[in-house]
Amino acid sequence: MLIQRQAEKARYGRHVCVVVAAIVALSIGVLHFRRAEQQPFATSQSRAPVEGATAFGLGNSAGATESVALSEPGLAVGEGHRLIVNGALLGLIDSFLLENSDDDRADQLRRYLKGKLPAPAYGEAMEIVERYQTYMKAHDDLLAAQNLGHGRDVSAIDIDRIAIWRQQRDRLRRSILGDDVVQAWYQNDDAQLDQVLQEWRQRLEDSEGPLSRAQAQALRYPVPHWHDKQAEEHHRQYMLRVLEKAVTSFADRRRVRDGSSVR
Repeated sequence: MLIQRQAEKARYGRHVCVVVAAIVALSIGVLHFRRAEQQPFATSQSRAPVEGATAFGLGNSAGATESVALSEPGLAVGEGHRLIVNGALLGLIDSFLLENSDDDRADQLRRYLKGKLPAPAYGEAMEIVERYQTYMKAHDDLLAAQNLGHGRDVSAIDIDRIAIWRQQRDRLRRSILGDDVVQAWYQNDDAQLDQVLQEWRQRLEDSEGPLSRAQAQALRYPVPHWHDKQAEEHHRQYMLRVLEKAVTSFADRRRVRDGSSVR
């Protein structure tokens, strides 16, 4: 009788072990299946492209779209064949609208872009071109009303009026071209102009004689000085070129390209 009870206990213990082993195996299998099921999703997330701020019409973003350069300088597309707006694109557009002397320069640019860009990049490029042409006319109309004179005529330079024009031009650009295009096309030029305006104004203040107490306590722009007169003149010519560019109309730029005299 005792032997029979011990045998039954042994069979019960083996049965429990089998059940526990089956449960453990089943748990491991379910866990492995879930991991395998989640892995492709995680991989696809890590490889998904991030839309960047340089892609036209996508707005600002913390990431950057991986651009694909085309065979022509100035043209690049990103994810989904969206147009990448950069400084080279402005140079390409100007080469047709300003440097080309043909009467149908705008049509030539349209045909060129249509042959080089896929959709929707072509449509986005043409929208920018149309806005840019609107901006060119509005720019020249507004500049003519300022009567600022030519930048290289030092006696005609009114640095305060040029500073006001710079602000008006920036508002005009943003209202017609949009913030993203302005950022991509004009950020460096605007930074150079701002530096020249500050330095030029500071030099004028320094040339007016001893500083007042208020001027002495105010934050001064760090005006560079040279022992080499040739280097100083080179820097002065650089500032004049920046100011000249800021007050030159598109019509004057086109006339220079066409070989006509300006003013």
